[in-house]
Amino acid sequence: MLVYPVFELRLRVTLSAGRLTLIPRVRNTDNKAFSFMFTLCNYFSVSDISEVRVEGLETLDYFDNLNNRQRFTEQADAITFDGEFERVYLSTPTKIAIIDHEKKRTFELWKDGMPDAVVWNPWDKKAKALQDLGDEDYQSMLCVDSAVIETPIILKPFEEWKGRQEISTVSSSYCSGQLDPRKVLYGFH
Repeated sequence: MLVYPVFELRLRVTLSAGRLTLIPRVRNTDNKAFSFMFTLCNYFSVSDISEVRVEGLETLDYFDNLNNRQRFTEQADAITFDGEFERVYLSTPTKIAIIDHEKKRTFELWKDGMPDAVVWNPWDKKAKALQDLGDEDYQSMLCVDSAVIETPIILKPFEEWKGRQEISTVSSSYCSGQLDPRKVLYGFH
C-alpha cells in the first residue's frame, strides 16, 4: 500500500494590470520528513513559435527529455524553436525573458525558490496526439515553467517551503497602452 505524505499546499494568486503573481507554500504537517519536486506550468500565448526567443538560459546545463534526459550545456545565445522541444534547465537565474517579436512584447518571468525551468513545445506530431491541444495550437504557445526538479525539496516535520513567481509583460516602443492581463496570459481578442 502506498502511503502519501501528510502536507498542506497553499497557493496565493494575485492578478493586476500586466502582472500575475503566484506564491505556493508547502507545509509538512506530519511527524516524518518527506521530499517533493514542484512545477508551476505556464502556457504563454505567442504569435508564432518560430519567431519567439527565450533569453536568460544561455550557457546553462539542461536535461534533454527528448534525448533520454541526457545532460548538455546550452550553446545558443538565446533559445529559438524549429521543432519539438522539451528541456529542464538547471540552476537558472531568477529572471527569464520570453520575447515575441511579432507581437512586440516580452514576458518577464521572475522566480524565487524554484531553481530550475522547464521549456516545452510539442510541435506538430505530438500536438496531434494531445487531446487537449488543437493540431495547430503548438504554433501559438510556449511553456516556460518555474520548477524544482534536479534537487527535490526535503521538508522535516512541520517545516514549510515557499516559492514565488511573477509574470509581467513589457511592450516594445512600437506598442502603446497597457496590456490587458487576460490577453497576455490567455490570448483573448
